[in-house]
Amino acid sequence: MMRDPIEDTQEFKQALERIQPLLDELEKRLEDSNYGMGSCHIYWAKKKKLLKDLGIEWKTPAEMNPHVLFD
Repeated sequence: MMRDPIEDTQEFKQALERIQPLLDELEKRLEDSNYGMGSCHIYWAKKKKLLKDLGIEWKTPAEMNPHVLFD
């Protein structure tokens, strides 16, 4: 499975530390709602937006692996 190489940069790691509390909250809400299948796409979309707001263009696992179905 491919992943975005930007994840190995210090810039990405620092940005992820900044947004992690928001991602943790979203993950909890998704779990509590029993959203189920497809929730990873909601999580990745939010992560992508938050990172973009910090100037980081991150590709989601779905974007990096277009022939893989994620649920």
